[in-house]
Amino acid sequence: MTQEDKIGQEILKLTVPSCLKYIRPVQMFIGQLAQQLGFCRTRIYDIELIIDEVCSNAIEHGSETRDSGIDVTLMFDSRKLEIQVRDKGKSVRKNWLATGRLDEVSQKMTPDSERGHGIFLAKKLSDSLEILTNPLGGTDVQIIFYLSTSNAS
Repeated sequence: MTQEDKIGQEILKLTVPSCLKYIRPVQMFIGQLAQQLGFCRTRIYDIELIIDEVCSNAIEHGSETRDSGIDVTLMFDSRKLEIQVRDKGKSVRKNWLATGRLDEVSQKMTPDSERGHGIFLAKKLSDSLEILTNPLGGTDVQIIFYLSTSNAS
């Protein structure tokens, strides 16, 4: 990201307890933000679905306890909404979804399999999805949605 890209960009940071009941309010908040940014209704549904999946995974796989929490960072401007979901990892299972794991999940996924569809779907519905190891021993999922001039409510 160049210095020029950072001009006009706003950043919001949320820390959410590692409890599934908090995902819906986070989804609603991000959905409202996406609407204010000018995303169409269909795209907002995509964003909310992806938030549900990524936050659920961070809580289930990347949080030791409820107090571990996950961090959700929103970076946005007139062109895009960028979302980062960060977990701190579990002592027995650090970096629950490394970059190579996404490829593995995609290759093994079948309609009959019970797991792995959410991240695969998130990758397909977003404009960009990256999974990285973070310095805390956990996983960062970075998602980008671009605003297009053809967005219509």
